[in-house]
Amino acid sequence: MSGPKLRSSQGCWTCRLRRKKCDEARPVCGTCGGLEISCYYSDTKPEWMDGGVREKQMADELKVMVKKRANERRERKWGQLPTMTDFSPSAQTQQQAVHQSSDHHPMTDAGQPTTSEEEAGDVNPPSTVTSETSPSQAETCNESSPPSSLPSSLDSPIRPAVASFPENRSEIEVSFTMIYLDYVVPFLFPFYRPCLLESSRGWMLVLLMKNRALFHTALSLANLLYAVLLDSMDGTHGACKRANWAELQAHQEIAIQALQEDIKALNERGAANAFKECVSCMQSIVQLLEFEIATACTTNWQFHHDAAVVLFDQVMTNHVTTADGSTTITTTTPWSSILARIGFPFRRIPLSTGKAVLTSDQSAFQFYTAYLLWIDIIAATANGEAPRLQKYHAELLQGDQPKINLGEYVGCYSWVMLAIAEVAKLAAWKREHQSKGTLSTIHLVRQICPIRLRLNEKLETLSFSVGDRATNIYDPSAHHPVTPYAGFHEMVVGSETQQSPAVDLHSRIWAQATITYIHVIASGLQPTLPEIQASVQATIELFRALPSPLAVRTLIWPFVVTGCLALPEQESFFVELVQKMGAMHVFGTVKEALNIMQAVWQHTGSACMDPQIFKYLAYSGT
Repeated sequence: MSGPKLRSSQGCWTCRLRRKKCDEARPVCGTCGGLEISCYYSDTKPEWMDGGVREKQMADELKVMVKKRANERRERKWGQLPTMTDFSPSAQTQQQAVHQSSDHHPMTDAGQPTTSEEEAGDVNPPSTVTSETSPSQAETCNESSPPSSLPSSLDSPIRPAVASFPENRSEIEVSFTMIYLDYVVPFLFPFYRPCLLESSRGWMLVLLMKNRALFHTALSLANLLYAVLLDSMDGTHGACKRANWAELQAHQEIAIQALQEDIKALNERGAANAFKECVSCMQSIVQLLEFEIATACTTNWQFHHDAAVVLFDQVMTNHVTTADGSTTITTTTPWSSILARIGFPFRRIPLSTGKAVLTSDQSAFQFYTAYLLWIDIIAATANGEAPRLQKYHAELLQGDQPKINLGEYVGCYSWVMLAIAEVAKLAAWKREHQSKGTLSTIHLVRQICPIRLRLNEKLETLSFSVGDRATNIYDPSAHHPVTPYAGFHEMVVGSETQQSPAVDLHSRIWAQATITYIHVIASGLQPTLPEIQASVQATIELFRALPSPLAVRTLIWPFVVTGCLALPEQESFFVELVQKMGAMHVFGTVKEALNIMQAVWQHTGSACMDPQIFKYLAYSGT
């Protein structure tokens, strides 16, 4: 077998094997140095240059090394993105000097000159966007010389304050960052529309720039949505879809690796001694839970939920101080203390609405706290236990104006989620006493009655009732991710009726499903019981009132609770509702929820039907 054609008789053996031009510099040639790979020089031919299996194996190892080093350079580059100080006059002067000194030296990620376009193509990994020349390079190529009549200060072409990225990779990441902010977030959290004085949604971009693990998880979600949308087309975008899935996996691997590094560093310092790191890790894990919910991934869901709960508890236990750093708490609550410490030295400015002007870090912590509280309550119904964060409910969720109004985050008022938390705790109590043989039906009913009474009183305050239609309600969850803000203008300028909050409708659906849940705890899993069927039918009518099937994605828990207790003649309603969602039913847990319902329907009325049906809600309910 003849060996490969060599480019240079005196070059390094690495370049000879890769069939690249070598500048023959020693001890490391420019080509290998630019790619940050091993440069093999020797007067004698290496044993692995045998023209056979060993030579092929070495070539494969070099290819892997080239790709690995390219990924590492991209990570370093992201950590060196410009800050506001990079736009200062002195910084601009320095950067222009760098440009002038490197005009004739195209740069790689590592900042080293490349040897040819052929080699640059060897380094670049596949991506969803390919281009022979980046936009910035094209502008440079087409740049014309300035007229001689211009002032001397303008004799040279105007150069950007910050060096343009040498590869399209960073531009793609910026593009997908905006996809996450503009399309993924409104689709996953359609009710989250914070006002300008609460940092709007700008805090998300700030956090993405500061938190590496969270940033790559966000890019994974953006690639997921992009792949789903491509899949919903005419089927001619298979290559793009595969590339997006590859990007998704790559970003997720980086996110998990970064999170592991952060947690390792946190463990070394101790949660009690690392306030900011503790908050950052909690937010990263909650973001990871968001990704797992969007992808219906159950492998590590419980583990990550446990970790997020522990970290939040560590923050609230170890870091309650006054804004000046004192550990003495007087009139302020633990939550207010933590929020003040996160925003220090900025003081919270109260607004007439009862809220306050928040910094980006405060808005981020408040958002992820709200999401974690919601996840924890739903998880409790599945795990057969009381919510693990229930001790914080009184401070954060109770009252007519709770510190965290879950309706602004997940579209369901806090009082409904509090009722679900109480019912989950009651279900765990019943199961414990059943196992001991000490269950008292009278005691059980006495605990159920106050919960049901509070629910009925709150339901009377809602503007939307069973039998109404949502035609005059702006429901942000009813819109496709391509048009997340459709109808928003009409809602703002419309009449009082048109501005009626969709949160009322969604909260009523959650509350009605909670009533069904209460009946199951009180009477057992008997779908044919009149009270259970009346509640199931009422919830179905509320689902019919939704302006679009797409709204179901924010109502998975009531959807599953109701569907699992449906009679055979009601089952088709749930199947058709999912089908009407189109391709978007795979984004999130809707598809998995339907699979769970169909598995339960197969055993309806049989002896093998599991009486602890709600254990199936482990993640599909979120």
